[in-house]
Amino acid sequence: MIFSLNQKEHEQVDKLLMTSEYNDNVATFLNEEVINQIVTDEVKKDYRIQELKISDYPVNQQYQNIKRPIKIKDYELKDEVYQPYQCFLYDDISVDEDDYFLIKNYVGYFTKAYRFLTLQKDGTTWMSLIPHEINTMKKDIKNVSKTIYIFGLGLAYFPSLVSQNVAKIIIIEKDRTVIEIFKKNILPHLAYPEKYTIIEEDAFTYARTLPLDAFAFIDLWHNVDDGLDMYIRLKKVFKNHQHIHYWIEESLIAAIRHLFINLIEEELYHPNEFDYKTAKNLPDEIINKLHHHFVDKKITSYQELKELLTTDYLKQLVTCL
Repeated sequence: MIFSLNQKEHEQVDKLLMTSEYNDNVATFLNEEVINQIVTDEVKKDYRIQELKISDYPVNQQYQNIKRPIKIKDYELKDEVYQPYQCFLYDDISVDEDDYFLIKNYVGYFTKAYRFLTLQKDGTTWMSLIPHEINTMKKDIKNVSKTIYIFGLGLAYFPSLVSQNVAKIIIIEKDRTVIEIFKKNILPHLAYPEKYTIIEEDAFTYARTLPLDAFAFIDLWHNVDDGLDMYIRLKKVFKNHQHIHYWIEESLIAAIRHLFINLIEEELYHPNEFDYKTAKNLPDEIINKLHHHFVDKKITSYQELKELLTTDYLKQLVTCL
């Protein structure tokens, strides 16, 4: 990028950089000091942590009937518990694009214990029926088609939400053990089991055969860290598709935006200090690709940068990375 900013525009870009740093500091603090901790009056006030009602997150009766714990190979179906006043993320982030991309984190707690079903592999939770999963999946239920493709099986919570409104549910899952657990222990308790078809296949292999007009929901990751690479790769595969929905996409885009802002700071304040040819990790690779994509881009105002950082633009940009 080639910057030509007057003092006022420079100040606006500086505010963007400061807001990004603030977002990063808040996220670090929440993850290290608040999430999974007992809420205090101080953090409740400072970080707008919400008291949630258990009645707003009733246990899905279909899943309540599943027997557990059940262990098959390195997977296990088992209950976990949010303790009273234990803090947790209960929704995807939201971003205020008109306030220098300020991020709002949704942290809450219950005043009573909340028990939920999980699918774990080697002690790591891959899916759980918690408020965060419930809230983030509700957003993609609207306008589903008669046939829906689900990439990633897990506990099959999203397909269970839409099963009443679709004729066929096609789930792509490569892990044979996960399929076995689902067929034996979960599917018999779900409504409309006849609508489910499970295809044992690698998601990226199957993705290349998906019809252009297909409606698909992608749920292959359990957080941004392990999902960012897959998200970028699938966005390229599905470049010409119109009805592809990605779980926690707002957070995935925010991660890319954060790297883009890091690049802006580097090129504005430390030009020529980085070669953008070598990469030690995925974030380095993304920053390098962003640099080469915008190497000749002239920036004369904050507004130009803002347009490059909007969610809609970044969703399109990802397909070029």
